[in-house]
Amino acid sequence: MELPDFDVRIPDTLKEAAELLARSAPGGAMSLAGGTDLLIRMKEGVSKPGMIIILEKIGKIKVIKASKNRIRIGGAATFDAIIRSKIIQNKAPVLAAACEKIGSPQIRNRGTIGGNIANASPCADSVPALAVLEAEVALVSQSGERRLPVIECFKGPKKNAFRPDEIISHIEFPAPKQPLRSFYLAKGQRKALSITKLSVACQMEIDSGGKVKKARIAYGAVAPTVIRGYAVEEFLTGKALSPGVLKEAEEIARKEIKPIDDIRSTMEYRRIVTGALLRRGLSSVGKTEQ
Repeated sequence: MELPDFDVRIPDTLKEAAELLARSAPGGAMSLAGGTDLLIRMKEGVSKPGMIIILEKIGKIKVIKASKNRIRIGGAATFDAIIRSKIIQNKAPVLAAACEKIGSPQIRNRGTIGGNIANASPCADSVPALAVLEAEVALVSQSGERRLPVIECFKGPKKNAFRPDEIISHIEFPAPKQPLRSFYLAKGQRKALSITKLSVACQMEIDSGGKVKKARIAYGAVAPTVIRGYAVEEFLTGKALSPGVLKEAEEIARKEIKPIDDIRSTMEYRRIVTGALLRRGLSSVGKTEQ
């Protein structure tokens, strides 16, 4: 199927891009960074914008940088750039691990983290990792900037909480003061080039006595949106990761997720495997030396 006719604009600045969106009718224009999702939706006739605003020339939204207390990732940073970033490898390895699960090398070279968020898929690999990092998404429009916690960016499958005139400028999260333990585990139909059936992300701080001081857990593809594992987080806090604790955490995880049967998997499979992945990941980080 051929793409429909549309106008193309390539602004030099984020301000110019926001002005183009503001002048367009709602839904009449869409911004494009990597295009790995949008172009497919256009070919399928799901999205029919009259104007495409290509963000390629806006260098500031591709930058990954760290300050003393915060880490910032530009909305147009590619998955490959995130994986290769020493900042992310050292300060947020859970995000690097999640991005490594995405698509093929070609997709990771082109696809962007902002696009992964905006697409609002429950199985988006980067989002559970961003959720445990407690990331915020900065949205820019002609009227200014607003921020949303990443976990609040979604209303349902393929439905984000953004206005039509907003562009994802960057994603930002606290820089850890010390190395934290983390994991990202996912299951697909096969080992590569597969849409994720379910995923678990975790980042935690363990004290010198081996007890969990702070835990952050998120699940992907087991609810209408990515969700936090608040019940497991609360249960783990103050406890050592003993076999009994891991078994109980597994059972809590199975109860707090909200999976469905669909073309890729069953509800029961997702409950069983999500719990098993959580237990495996917690066992791994529990054995990691300080």
